[in-house]
Amino acid sequence: MSNHYLTHCIHNFDDDLKEKIYNNLEHQNLYVLDLNCDNAIKILRQAHSKKMFIAPMKWLLLQDRRMIIDNANITFTYDNLEVFEDLAVYPDSDVVFARRFDGDFLQLTSVYRPSPQRAVIWENRGNWTIKNGLQMSTYDVASARRRNLQQSHFKSCLVMTNPDTINHLTDFKYNMIDPITKVNYIWILHLVNRMNATISFNVSNNWGHNNNGSWDGMIGMLQRHEIDIGGTSVYILANRMHMLEHIQLYTHSGLCFVFRQPLLSTVKNIFTLPFQRNVWIATGIFLVLVFCLLYISMKWEHYRGTLKQSAAYWNQSNISKPTIIDNLLVILGAFAQQGYSYEPYRIPSRIITLMLLLASLSLYAAYTANIVALLQTSTDSIKTLSDLLHSPLNLGVQEIIINRNYFKSFQDPIRKAIVEQKVEPKGHKPNWMSLEEGVRRVRNEPFAFHGIRSPIYQIMQRTYQEKEKCGLTEIDYLNQIHLVIPIAKKSPYLEIIKNGALKLREYGLKYRDEYRLYIKKPTCLSKTGFITIGFTECYFAIITMGYGALFSVIIFALELLWHKRQSMNTLEETVPTMVEERKSEIIDARECNKLDYCEKNMYSFGEI
Repeated sequence: MSNHYLTHCIHNFDDDLKEKIYNNLEHQNLYVLDLNCDNAIKILRQAHSKKMFIAPMKWLLLQDRRMIIDNANITFTYDNLEVFEDLAVYPDSDVVFARRFDGDFLQLTSVYRPSPQRAVIWENRGNWTIKNGLQMSTYDVASARRRNLQQSHFKSCLVMTNPDTINHLTDFKYNMIDPITKVNYIWILHLVNRMNATISFNVSNNWGHNNNGSWDGMIGMLQRHEIDIGGTSVYILANRMHMLEHIQLYTHSGLCFVFRQPLLSTVKNIFTLPFQRNVWIATGIFLVLVFCLLYISMKWEHYRGTLKQSAAYWNQSNISKPTIIDNLLVILGAFAQQGYSYEPYRIPSRIITLMLLLASLSLYAAYTANIVALLQTSTDSIKTLSDLLHSPLNLGVQEIIINRNYFKSFQDPIRKAIVEQKVEPKGHKPNWMSLEEGVRRVRNEPFAFHGIRSPIYQIMQRTYQEKEKCGLTEIDYLNQIHLVIPIAKKSPYLEIIKNGALKLREYGLKYRDEYRLYIKKPTCLSKTGFITIGFTECYFAIITMGYGALFSVIIFALELLWHKRQSMNTLEETVPTMVEERKSEIIDARECNKLDYCEKNMYSFGEI
């Protein structure tokens, strides 16, 4: 052993036996005991009291059954094999006898008990000789060889939130109530039947709470070894890893936030989405080009029109000289489908105007068609808990024990903010609610509901219209892997049950029961339908119109002020001239010989 660098320790006296596990993963822990020693039975009893026969510890018991001739005295080694009737050598133990009968021939035998209520079973494992080496009768592991537990009795516990669940564990009725408990109950029965065992169930209304290291509920029963295996799945949590083992029989219908992704129009400016950025740039370049060409053609048209006095019609419809604002209004009127006051007279202007109208018609048709499609399109902007926290969605949580236990146990900033700001906001009613209310609010308003997937989807399948099943999204809040079956620490049946769980998946029994009990996320079959357009969808249009109205009022006020100022400037310029003109016409009354003329013009002087 030293030459092969194996850690070992040799004792040749009866001392306090101590458990030492050097490598728990590779199961390289072997105890070798010579049964011919005087204290061998005492050492076996010490190993029993310290639970040293469980995996991963292995035992090799050596016994020499040959006749020993010493000084003409014939002595036989003793058996004392009845000692194993009281030892805890259960199906996970690996205790091998190597008994020498003749020469170098050693017979190998294993010993185990299916349960404390059953007798010892001896297994023939093979033999060993110097010439042939090790000859095994089977290479199957213990969990495959010892699957038959001879009707040994197991104890388990079911967690039920509704007492009536006990009456509907296998009839597939009321699947919205305790679906995890029902499917796990069926799986436990499959595992027990495969081991040829029996089982009885206790009932608890909670998984377990930690009270200063002592747990209640199902977890407490496993901690105190009152039951052998849990009947309802649990999450793997760090604070109970030291007292539980977990069977990887995953229950996929866990807890999560379920919501409908909001429409694009509620989170983005939908009026810029119909065209890509390159299309908008190309449209802008086109308008600038049309603006320049139209400006040149209108200038040329005005110039030619003023040269020919015979063009009376043109002079009547185009009185003033065209300006840049006129060009801008023509383009805006064409693109806004509102028309314009300008009427092209010559062929170049008509060609440019026609090109503008055709382009605006094509773009308008494509734009409105895309707007209608986008109004019914949901976004995928909410993907993480941070997105959910900062989204316009309100949050609600199903009123069940597991949610109450876990929601306030997280200390990271995002989850704490979700609880403090959206689940239990200060000054408002907490958003703990029933399953039916949560699903109804997801349908009727921007809302995310946290609960068990299967019951949520079952109500949605029954009450939602086809178009309302589109855009459903899940976000994991608890950040846990799927639920798993718990089992007591150092259980002698751990490997047998683990193999049975794998077989349930291979045979399809697991998926069969899940299919019958769980409802999957509804499939979106039809995205078409009538939609209601409200203030939310038209938010950016209303904002644009509001700012436009405000801007027009401001421009109107500025125009009034400008007009008043211009009027004042005109008055200041004209009044002195009028005064001078009036003064020259007035004749002094003292120099006037005609009284009637003086009286006639005194009124004008006074007015001035």
